[in-house]
Formats: sequence, structure tokens, C-alpha cells
Amino acid sequence: MNKQITYTGMIWLLAAQLVVMLPFLFDLPLWLLPVLVVVAWWRLRVLAGAASQPGNVVKLLLIGLGVGGLLLSGLRFPSLDAMATLLLLGFAFKSLEVVQRRDAIVVIFIGYFLVALHFLYTQSLTAALYGMVSMVVLTGALVGVQQAITEFSTGQSVRFNLRLAVFMLLQCLPLMMVIFVFAPRIAPLWSIPLASGQTQTGMTDRMAPGDIEKLGKSDELAFRVTFKGKRPAQHELYWQGLVLNHFDGHEWRQFDRDYDVYQLKTALMSHYRWQPERMQVQGNPVAYEAVYETSGQPWLFTLSPAVEVEGDVLRGADYRVMAQEALQAPFLLKAVSYPATQRDVVLPEYLRTLALGLPSTGDQRSRELAQRLRREAGSEQVYIDKVLARFHDLAFEYTLNPPTLGDKDTIDGFLFDSKRGFCAHYAGSFVFLMRAAGIPARVVVGYQGGEWNAAGQYLAVHQYDAHAWTEVWLAGRGWVRVDPTTAVAPSRVEQGLEAAVQAEGSFLADSVLSARKMPWLNGVRQQFDAVQYGWRRWVLGYDREEQAALLKSALGDLSVGKVALFAGGLFAAIGLFWLLALGMAQRRQPEAPEHRLYRRFCEALAKRGARREPGDAPGAFAHQAAEHLPALAEVIREFTQVYEGICYAPPADGRVATRRLKTLLGKIR
Repeated sequence: MNKQITYTGMIWLLAAQLVVMLPFLFDLPLWLLPVLVVVAWWRLRVLAGAASQPGNVVKLLLIGLGVGGLLLSGLRFPSLDAMATLLLLGFAFKSLEVVQRRDAIVVIFIGYFLVALHFLYTQSLTAALYGMVSMVVLTGALVGVQQAITEFSTGQSVRFNLRLAVFMLLQCLPLMMVIFVFAPRIAPLWSIPLASGQTQTGMTDRMAPGDIEKLGKSDELAFRVTFKGKRPAQHELYWQGLVLNHFDGHEWRQFDRDYDVYQLKTALMSHYRWQPERMQVQGNPVAYEAVYETSGQPWLFTLSPAVEVEGDVLRGADYRVMAQEALQAPFLLKAVSYPATQRDVVLPEYLRTLALGLPSTGDQRSRELAQRLRREAGSEQVYIDKVLARFHDLAFEYTLNPPTLGDKDTIDGFLFDSKRGFCAHYAGSFVFLMRAAGIPARVVVGYQGGEWNAAGQYLAVHQYDAHAWTEVWLAGRGWVRVDPTTAVAPSRVEQGLEAAVQAEGSFLADSVLSARKMPWLNGVRQQFDAVQYGWRRWVLGYDREEQAALLKSALGDLSVGKVALFAGGLFAAIGLFWLLALGMAQRRQPEAPEHRLYRRFCEALAKRGARREPGDAPGAFAHQAAEHLPALAEVIREFTQVYEGICYAPPADGRVATRRLKTLLGKIR
């Protein structure tokens, strides 16, 4: 038989809705919150008798307004944002027609689904902790909407519901862990397109003056790296992402036309594919694991060249490593790099053509400078040294706030006029001068360095570590890394960006409240980041390979029968745990304060010779006890009246009545 929801139950339901919807407001339209507030206000007025239940016309009007707001929000259809917003609208509007308890249960079950849905937006540790809080509140609401109004006072009800919700969820914890460990790690059967540009962060596939310095002003995390052996020196940490070959006079791109991800994947599997035979592996290996943050882009960053790679990746002729799809979740990569390896000692003709391309016109002063210095140099290495010496000797300045250079003759404007720039200015102009002198060269973008976290023993690479450098091709040596920024600001590579721009005070100038700029918070920040990395590595990074390795270490040689037997034993243990937990819970039924005080009241009277029989009602027992103990008759009658009042006609503030019971009990003892 369905029963109407109580006022207290409705409060629980609306509180649960608010808790579930709050985290979505960081990604979805903010007007969803006022919608929930208005709906909650209206529903409470209905319960209080101050308003009427909305009719069908009003409901249709609200639905129309909600859909109209959704269309005006500019969300792409179909997309995760649009679908989630529509579901949240229904979640909020549903409370308007909640009358029976079963209606409230439907709303709560939708809330459980929304808690899971939010993990499509973020899978951080803080999101997981908030999800646990949401589950507790939803389960507390599930208990609350089925609770009789006279069962507890308000404060007791909140404590009891939350305590029971936590107990119920803790019972699920062993089963959750077994499913997490043993459930097959399979790819999703379908995908929902995300909103355009929703998670596009970090390095892009093009570079113009001013682009990378924008990243240099952000302390957002890019990826974390754990080394399996000795950590390389700071100046050796060049994390290559993309190679930019084409220059149109203003910006550098990968190729002479834009490729979407599908076309780029096709190129990397055909004419621009990785050919390991073009490497002469030498030097010491560097083994590491990298966990990349969600970026909405497929670029991965490795020490080049990454000779051995574990993961679902693509590799290119320029020694890049790229994910199969844009990163919409943290991505784990295991790699072994040999930085001293010679690459492309014999340069393929199509790569030579890419590495020599320049616009037919423009930047004439730079072309003439290159030709003059090349004639004076005699050899390619001497020419390279001359260009670097020019950066060093002519008072060029490294800055996060370079002047604008316009859209034409940007190389001339930097080399001869402003002489103030960030790494992109130096890398772009250096490659231009190399190509103008007939030396194959290319721009490489990625990250340089990183912050060592002693608490977690890993390297954290942030967006402000974004960097651009160059590679030149020399006969007999192949591609050689040259970083022209070191000629102007060697501290950038040795100590990081903060040291390089310390004099101008521009490091994270727009992030005044960044913990990175507060030394007294650094220890706490690093400890918290270490915990976050553990979550990323061991929970979100638990894939098929990790699962197989864990099961093999626990069970030895794997077989279907052995895994099934082990999993069956764990399920049996969980069942036994549940039986014991339920038995202990049954033995420890909560006792309301008034009942506990009445029990003690009866025990105190029994010591004085007035014993209550199991079938005696409180009023009848009070009459008998008063006759037996006339000196306490008034106290006995008042105690019984207050107790019966709490049980059958709960007062507005039960705490006052409970305190009165304690006072009267003290007079009997």
C-alpha cells in the first residue's frame, strides 16, 4: 500500500537533489540551480497547504520553458552536456509531482544514476569523495522518505538515517572491491560525443607568437611521471609532443594543411608511419610510466625517442607518440626511451622537403642575414654556433610578456626590432634561419623539466613547463636537438620557468592564489598531489594489463577454473560478512532516548519494590507505583505524562521534554 510522503521525507528528498546537482554546475548551465530552488519552494508550499499541486497545463509550460532554456544555452546536439542537462531538468521537475513514497523512490534512483553520470566529466579523487557523500545522502533520503513521522524527532532522524546509510554502503564495499579487481576491463560499447571544445586544454597542433606563453601562465597539471631507475637531470627532460614543419609566415603547423584526428591517424599508419629501422639505438635507457591528464587532445609527451611503448598508441615518422583518440580520461603510458639514439642518419626525401620549406616571400632581412652568416661560417656547426651567439650577444631578452609582432614579417620583427620573446619566438626564428641557409630543421613543441615531488617520488609536469625547441639535421649525426632559448636564458632549462623570469616577476602573475606561489603551502600541496597521483595510477590506471599482472602475482599461472574458484571463494566470504553484519545490526537496534529513560525509570522503581509487569501500560503502571510509593507519586505521574506525550503527541522541541525526563529520573534515583 502506497503512503503519502511526509514533510520530513520531502525535505530529505530535496536535500538529496541539491547535493546531486551541485557538481554539475561546474560544467552545465548555472540556471539549473535556480530551477531546483523554485521547484523545491513550490513543493514545500504544497505540502504546507499554502499552494496547490500544479496541473497539466502548468507542467507542460514548465517543460516548455526548460527545453527552451536548453536550446538557448548553445549546447550541441547530440552531446553529453545536452543529455545531462535534459536529465537534470527532469530530475528537478519530478519532485513537483511527488506525492506517494514510490514517486520519491523513483527520484532517488535517478539521483543514483546521476552520481555515476558525473564521472563522465571528472574522475578525480575529490569527485570520487563527493560521489561517496552523495551516495550517503541519497541513501539517507531513501530511508527518510519511508520513515513514519512519529518515529524520531528531527535531530534523531537525521543522525539515524545517515548512520544507517553509511552502514548499508559499507556493507557494499567488499563486493565493490571484488568487482573492481575481477570484472573484465572492456572498452565501452558506445560513446556519447562531448561538447565541442569542452576539455581542450594544453598544447595544440600549431604555434604562433604568443601561444606557448599563454600556457606558461597556467599552473594546471599536464602529466606525472614515475621513473623506474635513476631520474635524468633536469636539463635532459625534454618531453616531445609534436613536430611542426610548415611555416606560413605567421604560425607553425604540422603540415601545409590542417588534418583532423582521423586523417592524421591515417597518415601515421601510411606514408608518415614510424620506421624503427631508421634508428641506431645507443646510450642508456630511461624507463618510466606517465599518467596524462584529460586534455581533449591525442598528444602524448615522451622523452624522444621512445623505443619501447606499452599502450594503445600511434607512432609517427617524427618519433611522436599519439593516443588513438582524444584524451577524455587519464591515460597511462609505459615507455623506455634512449635519448642518445641517432635518428634518421639517412634522411628520407619527403622529410627533407618538409624540413626545408619556407614561404616564397616575406622576412627578407632574416633571409639575407642567414645567407651572410652561412657564407662566413663555412660549416653547418659553425653556422649554428654563430646564430646562437647572436642571440646571446645582442641583448635578446627572455620574457613571458613579449610585444606583439603583427601578422607579417614576424621573424624580422623579432630578430631585428623587438628582440624580446618567449621560447616560441626563439625556436621559430632559429628554424627559419636554418632553413634559409639550406639546413633541414624543424620546431618541436612539448614540455621541458618538471617539478619533483619528494612525497610521491614522481615528476609533475605543469602547463607552465610548456616549451618549444628545435631539431636540425646534420650529416652523419641525424637529428640533433638545439634549444636556442638556452643562449638567452640557460636557467629556463636548468632551473625552470620560475627562475628564468624571476627578475620580471611574471611567473603565474595571473594566478595570485595559486598554491605554487605560496611557499608555506607547498608541503601540503605536494602531499595532496601525491595522493591524487596514487588515485590516478592505481585506480584509474587499473587496466587489462594491470589486472592480468595482479592476478598472476596472486594466483600464479592463470586459468579460468583457478580464477573462478578464487572469485567464488571471495563471494562466499562476502556473503558470510553480510550475514554477520546484519546479525550484529539486528542485535543493536537503535533505542530512542525517551524509551531508554523510561526503561531506567522502571528499573529505578523496581529497586524500590514497584515492579512493572510486561503487559502493564505506562498509565496503569504509574497508578500502581504511585500507590506503592506515595512519596514519589507526583514525580511518577509527571514522568509518565511527559513520556506518553513524547510517544503519542510529539512536541515541537523534543529535546526539552527529554531533558525534563532526565530531571524527574534523577529525583527517583
